[in-house]
Amino acid sequence: MARASSALLKRRLQIAEIVRKQGEVKVDELSELLQVSNVTIRQDLTYLEQQGYLKRSFGGAIYINPEGGLNQVNVITQNYIQNANDSHDLELVKICLSYINDGDILFLGHGNLIRKLIPFLHGKKSLILIMNDISNAQLAKEFIDAEVIVVGGVLLDGNILQDNKMINFVLNQFSVTHFIIELSVINADNKLIIDNLEQVKTYQQIMKKAAHTIGILPQRIAHNDSNNIGILADIDMLVLSRATVTEYHQQLLDANFEQLISNKYCVTYQNILET
Repeated sequence: MARASSALLKRRLQIAEIVRKQGEVKVDELSELLQVSNVTIRQDLTYLEQQGYLKRSFGGAIYINPEGGLNQVNVITQNYIQNANDSHDLELVKICLSYINDGDILFLGHGNLIRKLIPFLHGKKSLILIMNDISNAQLAKEFIDAEVIVVGGVLLDGNILQDNKMINFVLNQFSVTHFIIELSVINADNKLIIDNLEQVKTYQQIMKKAAHTIGILPQRIAHNDSNNIGILADIDMLVLSRATVTEYHQQLLDANFEQLISNKYCVTYQNILET
């Protein structure tokens, strides 16, 4: 039987690796996976945060890219099978970082990928972040030294605020450099579909005002064609997961997009008419 100190070290290395690969993880998930109590997991997370491997969040932890730290620790445990979708998601959002500069004004849409993007923005300086998702705004304040503007309105399900008049007012006050939006599908008519009907009018407004729009499309999901926020021609950059490339590659080429970057997780396309 391994000594307690050895088991403790092994568990904490496992936790650090899990958080790194998934981007965000909850205490309950770690407790179930590693078969220890929530109290023990919280103690482990506190230690790992102190060592700079992660950042505690409400009910869990979020990965941050440490200087040195985890990147120098090559740990792959036999008891943990990497969730491929989580790894792909992180690669998708990290591609967006190369198009964001210090001092940019970003409007961040809703969605799981946008939430995973937020912690990676910590290396950018003097950002202004505009959003209508309260939980994402709280996360941004926790991780990023940036001005965070939450667009007010009626609170909908999922911590989303909805008020198209207020959003229009904010957009008139700030020149949005990048609108980053998670898409559900691009239909046969080149329409951009999102998963939330209540956000359609809001995002249509933002696309008209933003200097650049970056779309992220993780995989095809069930959708409603009425949730249309625009067409492919409105997008400057599109980051696709590998799972969707076969379906959309020719459609994008026909719509005047060219392939820029490709890796085993995702492919980035650029609208050559917008360059």
